[in-house]
Amino acid sequence: MKNTTKQYALALYETLDGKPSGQVKTAIKKFVGILAGKNMLIKADEIVAEFVKVWHEKNGIIEAEAVSASGLDKANVKLLKKYIISLAGAKEILLNEKIDKNILGGVVIRYSDKVVDGSLRNSLEELRDKLIK
Repeated sequence: MKNTTKQYALALYETLDGKPSGQVKTAIKKFVGILAGKNMLIKADEIVAEFVKVWHEKNGIIEAEAVSASGLDKANVKLLKKYIISLAGAKEILLNEKIDKNILGGVVIRYSDKVVDGSLRNSLEELRDKLIK
C-alpha cells in the first residue's frame, strides 16, 4: 500500500512535534532520506504543503483573507484578527490582505470554509432585495 502525501506530512509532524531544535534538523535529514529511498522526492512540495496544513491545524493557526476596497490600517488588522479568533476559536490568525475596489467599502473575510461579508456592496444588495419584496 502506498502512503499518501498527507500520511507523510502527518508522520513528519509526529516526528518533529516536541523535539528540540537541534534534533529537528537530523529528523528532517532522515525523513528526506526515506523519501529519496522510496523515489518520493518528486512529491516533496506536496508533502510540505500538507505538513503546513497539519502544523496549522494542530497549533490552532488559521489562514484568513480580508478583502477591502482600500488597504487596512494596523489597528483594523488587529481588530480583524481578534474578531476572526473569536469566531473560529483559533490561537493565531495568518491574515492575507487583498484590495478589491468592487466591494465599494467595508471588508469581506474568508477563513476555513466560511465567508463573512461586511462589504458595502453586499449591504446595498440586501437593502435592495428588502425594498423589492
